[in-house]
Amino acid sequence: MNMNRSIKIIIAAIALVIIMAFIFNPFYWLMQPGQIIEQPALSSQEQLYFKELEKTYNCKSERFYYNYTKKGTDTLYEDYNKVPFEYYLSIDFPLERVIQKDSLFMIAQHVKDVILNKNKNLKSVIIYRNYDTHEYLYDVNKDALTERKD
Repeated sequence: MNMNRSIKIIIAAIALVIIMAFIFNPFYWLMQPGQIIEQPALSSQEQLYFKELEKTYNCKSERFYYNYTKKGTDTLYEDYNKVPFEYYLSIDFPLERVIQKDSLFMIAQHVKDVILNKNKNLKSVIIYRNYDTHEYLYDVNKDALTERKD
């Protein structure tokens, strides 16, 4: 009788452990980490320029590269600058600071000319300024940036 009862307790405990495993991790076999390519480290030119921006405007800057697949989803390839790419620059200016559009255009121009060395695969430079977005499209043939108007 005691042996029969202890076997039932062991079976119930094993069943409880299995049920708890499925409750707390139901899709373990599907949650395998994928190979995510990290954003490249800032170049020395980017580091210097971002420090200059920080001194001039008392702001914080972050940069991201994006490539797009044929289906239009964003990704980042290992050779990100050898295929068409977009350069995103997020700048958090102090709220009391007024920044002219010409200054943002000059920042985009500097990124295109100095940091990216007029890379022919550049599609656009997109600057996020606090809550505003400014997109500058790059025309390789004319070597010119034009602001995209929505």
